[in-house]
Amino acid sequence: MDDRLEDNRQIIALIAEYMEQHPTQRFGQVLFNLDINQFSDQSNPGNHDHRLRDIYNDYSEVILERIKDRLARSK
Repeated sequence: MDDRLEDNRQIIALIAEYMEQHPTQRFGQVLFNLDINQFSDQSNPGNHDHRLRDIYNDYSEVILERIKDRLARSK
């Protein structure tokens, strides 16, 4: 459980840091831009269906890695 709590703290810290750097973005934009929320069709994000992938069962460590990967790609 301690690992999950630490992962959650890191996620919150990264979100807060990102929001400070991008103050004009809405919260929903931040969640997508950090790859927390995702569309179901990852291979075709322009798909007009625009269904969200259910991230309920994603482990915090997986979400944290997605955020880190997204931030690394955006540099």
